[in-house]
Amino acid sequence: MPSLPPFSRRALLGGVAALAAPLVARAQADFPTRPIRMIVPSAAGSGQDILARVVAQRLSELWGQPVVVENRVGAGGTIGSDLIAKAPRDGYTIGVINSSSMAISPALLPSVPYDPLTSFTPLGLGAANDCALAVKADSPFRGVADVVAAAKARPGQLTWASAGSGTSTHMAGELFRLEAGVDVVHVPYRGSPAALTALLGGQVDMLFNTINSLLAAVRNDQIRALASTGRSRDPLLPDVPSFVEAGFAAYEASGWLGFAGPAGLPPEVLRKLSEGIRQVTRSEPFQQAMITAGMRPQSSTAQEFQDYMAVEIGRWRDIARRSGAKMD
Repeated sequence: MPSLPPFSRRALLGGVAALAAPLVARAQADFPTRPIRMIVPSAAGSGQDILARVVAQRLSELWGQPVVVENRVGAGGTIGSDLIAKAPRDGYTIGVINSSSMAISPALLPSVPYDPLTSFTPLGLGAANDCALAVKADSPFRGVADVVAAAKARPGQLTWASAGSGTSTHMAGELFRLEAGVDVVHVPYRGSPAALTALLGGQVDMLFNTINSLLAAVRNDQIRALASTGRSRDPLLPDVPSFVEAGFAAYEASGWLGFAGPAGLPPEVLRKLSEGIRQVTRSEPFQQAMITAGMRPQSSTAQEFQDYMAVEIGRWRDIARRSGAKMD
């Protein structure tokens, strides 16, 4: 069979593309038509996992398609985040991203396998998780001013624990060290429970940890929270001042959680994903579920989340540079 001349082949391919275009557009308009995979870069039972499962269930009900949560743990969240970044650009793989994997790890590590600004399509915020500076209940420190005074009187002698290098708890402490102008020694532990155990055992003088991980010990009068790291008081600790109230006007160190897909999602798919997530995150059941889990519910448009991420990435890069913080 004779081959077609070049112009005929071009015409044939153009005709095929023209026929396919309406089918692609309809597939996007009908999205989703099959199950969606939601990657969580942390273990089952974590705050990210709780957020993902609440949203996945509500989206499944909204769309009539299963949204299946898949936990992919490791490397401070970068393994799961990289899977989101490298997923097919069809909207059927999305996931949870957070301040540690998007803003803090890229600021502290020589490289990560993705670009937090260009490898993702932000879909919307889901929750925030404040930290707190805490001491043992029998500590002489009654407020942040006491800690600062002691640290300046004994530079390099006070120790503070975090849930690990490169976590939001680590950088909350680094920002305090910068803003207070004090020399205090960071002692990273493998997770929030280990850091809390070290404080209770008297192995460190204080710690920065997420409020939801400290709440039981605060309520049992085992530890005393001195300040929370959000711009305003955390609703879980309404009697504890923020660092802003304690005299640090520029201090803010809240961890955030949101949803994203890979870069380059089709516009109609992006619209459906972002609108669906926003509908869920603005609902009363979702907000109550986040509060019960010890987090502050958040909601945003895709563009608002993208703009917020850009600011946060730049801010933590600057804090890492000024503090000299490293992955210990």
